[in-house]
Formats: sequence, C-alpha cells, structure tokens
Amino acid sequence: MGERHSFSRAAKTLLGWVIIIASLAVWAVFVIPPTLLLQSAWPGVRDRFSDLTSALLRVYVRSLLFMRLRVEGREYRIKEPRLLAINHQSWLDPIVMLGLEPRAAGPAKSSMLRAPVMGTVLRIVGFYDFALGGVPGLERMQRSAQYARERDGGLLFFPEGTRSRTGEIGPFRRGAFRMAVDHDLPIQPVVIEGLDRVLPPGNSIVKSPGRPLVRVRYLPAIHPPYGSGVRRDVVRALTDRVRNLLVDELARMRAERTASCGEAAADPRA
Repeated sequence: MGERHSFSRAAKTLLGWVIIIASLAVWAVFVIPPTLLLQSAWPGVRDRFSDLTSALLRVYVRSLLFMRLRVEGREYRIKEPRLLAINHQSWLDPIVMLGLEPRAAGPAKSSMLRAPVMGTVLRIVGFYDFALGGVPGLERMQRSAQYARERDGGLLFFPEGTRSRTGEIGPFRRGAFRMAVDHDLPIQPVVIEGLDRVLPPGNSIVKSPGRPLVRVRYLPAIHPPYGSGVRRDVVRALTDRVRNLLVDELARMRAERTASCGEAAADPRA
C-alpha cells in the first residue's frame, strides 16, 4: 500500500512538472517573441500578456492531480491598486497567486529572474529583483507602485522573504509596508492554507496522497492612512498588525480543517 501511494504521488508530481515545462515551451515559441517585438509599438501588450499568462496558470493549478484549490473571502477582494501581503509555504504560492491576480507584479528572487523562459515572463509582467539595494532598488519599487496604479493591478509580497520550513508564519520584513505607507496603497492580507502539507520546502515530490484541499482566503483590506508620527514607528506597527492578522487567520483555518476532516493536529510532515 505504501509503495503504491509513493508511486502515485511521484507520478502526479512528474505530470505537474511536464505540464508546466510544456506550457513554458509554448510561451517561449509563440507568446514571448511577439510580445517583446510589440512592446515599443503597443504599450498595452504587457497587460494582454499578463492576462494571458494568468489564465494559463489558473488552468494549470486547476489541472493538478495532487491538490484542489478553493478561493475564499472573494467579497473582501478589492479591485484597485493594492499591495497583497501573503504567507509563504511552498514554491507553488506565487504560481497560485499569479493565477488569481491577472495584473500582479512585485519583487522576485534573482534566481527566478535568471531562470530560462520563466525569468523573461516575470520581467515582462513587471517583477523586479528584490535583492536590489540602495537607490536602484528604491527607484524600482517606486516604478512598481506607479505601474500598479496605471493598470489597476496588485503588488504581490511574501513578507517572510522565504518559504516557511515549519509551516508557521515567520518574521516579516518591512519593505512591503514601507511601500504601502509611502505610496498610500491599501493592503490586502491573504492567507494560504494547505500547501505546506502538499509540497513543503525541501520536498521534490508531493507529500499528501489524493487531492487535499488548498485554500486561499482573502481578508478585509486595510486602507491608508496608517497612522501619524515617526515613519519608522508607523511602518513597524503596520507590519506587526498585518502579521498578527495572518497568524490568527492561519490558525483559524487549520482549526476549521481539523474540525471538518477530523485530521490529527500533529505536523503532517513528520
């Protein structure tokens, strides 16, 4: 029984990789070249590219045989330029969110921006290297905020900066919240629950049998102004406020899952 489950999980993982690699190959041949050629003549081509890429990723996530996705809190989802603050459990988090947010941009790891095809996709969509420091990094953040305003899009931020190894939400970096304060951007907190059980960091093969439910829950947006006083203190208080919201909501979602499924509260990766 154990070997059969292991083979099934490996097969589902491999199929997921085959689908995304094949999709990127199609993008590399048929979508990226004309987009690059048309950028200077047709400013709106990047928005069309973003919409098409988001639709592809949405179909990809729905097609995965090792998970089911449910989006909750749609009534709280605002349709205006905003900053989305999301917990980070798996490498699938950005793919899931890009499928849900058609015109999202924001910071990305240098390794992702250097990846063949995927790096080009991210740069066209509007992502930038979050490792940029000093004046170049500040200018790039300002351009991203302006870009979000122009296209009514969102800025995706995973404030932990890296995937959680324990499934719990780690400390938050403050860069996203400085941007929100400096540019009067509303913050949309989003909690992802379940991907730490499906494909946690350090695992190349999915960990859960079957198609466990993964939930993405939008929380009510937080709107500026964010307070008065010293900017540093305002940013720190906002960072703590958003992190506490995500921590509490993640605990609530796990309790709901345990109550509805009768699952044990033990760490599923043990």
